[in-house]
Amino acid sequence: MQSKISLLARLKKGDKYVQVAIAKGRPVAPDDECYGYYLRYRENGKRILQPVGKEITAAFVAFQNRELNLTRLKMGLAPVHDVPVGNGSLNDRVRISDAVASYVQNLTERVQTGEAARGTLRGYKNAVEDFRDYSGVTFLDEVTGDVLKTHKAYLYANMPKRIRGKQSNTVAKRFRFLNAFFAKQGIQMMRDRNWRPGDAGLIARSDVPREEKKQNIDKYSAEEINDMLSVATEDQADLIHFFLRTGCRDEEAAYLHWTDVDFKRQQIVIDDKPKFEWRPKDKERRSIPVEDGVLLKRLEARKKRQKPANQLVFPNTLGTPDMHLIRQLHKVVAKMKKAGLEIEGVPDQHRFRRTYASMMIGHSDLQTVSKLLGHSDIETTARYLAPDEEKARKGTRTAFESVNK
Repeated sequence: MQSKISLLARLKKGDKYVQVAIAKGRPVAPDDECYGYYLRYRENGKRILQPVGKEITAAFVAFQNRELNLTRLKMGLAPVHDVPVGNGSLNDRVRISDAVASYVQNLTERVQTGEAARGTLRGYKNAVEDFRDYSGVTFLDEVTGDVLKTHKAYLYANMPKRIRGKQSNTVAKRFRFLNAFFAKQGIQMMRDRNWRPGDAGLIARSDVPREEKKQNIDKYSAEEINDMLSVATEDQADLIHFFLRTGCRDEEAAYLHWTDVDFKRQQIVIDDKPKFEWRPKDKERRSIPVEDGVLLKRLEARKKRQKPANQLVFPNTLGTPDMHLIRQLHKVVAKMKKAGLEIEGVPDQHRFRRTYASMMIGHSDLQTVSKLLGHSDIETTARYLAPDEEKARKGTRTAFESVNK
């Protein structure tokens, strides 16, 4: 019967895990250099990835003990104690590299089961692996407030500045992800608001970078949308109309199948795509009515001219989900500027969601618009609603009529 416990080596080449072969009762070290060895097993229904050091002999002893414990527990006997690994016991100091490997592995499995998005994995993985490689410390118990401040300075000095967005926001996100990582290790990174000497917490909240979030960012005006459409290609116009009339996220458009377009019921369905291991944000299936006829007519024409035929509505040139649809909007804006047409602010697909929300709220209610956008709570939707200056100007002409002139 195959053991339910695996002894793995984490190779430096490709940063991947491979199972250690066992021949004649002895482990066979992998040909490539590795970071260390791990035991993988299930405990109380949860998959565990336990670091057992860099020495293969000691790691194999831990593997044998874990197997022995499993057998003893099945027989109703008490488990044996873990034997020392390397220069200490299994419960001694934890290497940051081992903690990061376990954390990323668990996140990867959550992505595979649909509990987390691949974008989430990328963000957290970049944050914790950069800290592992550039923090200057090896063990978790060496992490201090000064180490975190030094890492913050490193990120500001070495993180490439983005064409769009703020570097400070990117650094702030990295620290938000690190905070979640440390919490999993039982470490409180940020001090409490009313912190006193002796309380837990490595770094003051004032020393942690903060994200600058704009509230109620302007929607696109009707004039800006018409200007976009005036310079857009047929395919680009399809995308503009889709974002405007559905309020969908870019990934929802990228994974949209023709089977999700219900021409008869006049609706777009946002649902799981198991083939691509993709789920909508908050894992919520929803239907979006598109009954004005404009978008469906464009999609009918698009489906007829799409050669070769593809199951995706907005595929890339390889026929796979286009994860860079936003670049089409950037091209449209570039053509607008070349033509002397103005557009306020940085082109952002989220502005279409705000535009959709602001236009729809005048003909529906907040709860319905929240569901159509795929939000899990109404407060999120409220932040999407951009101020309507046109309504405000009309209001100023009539709101104060009762006051003596």
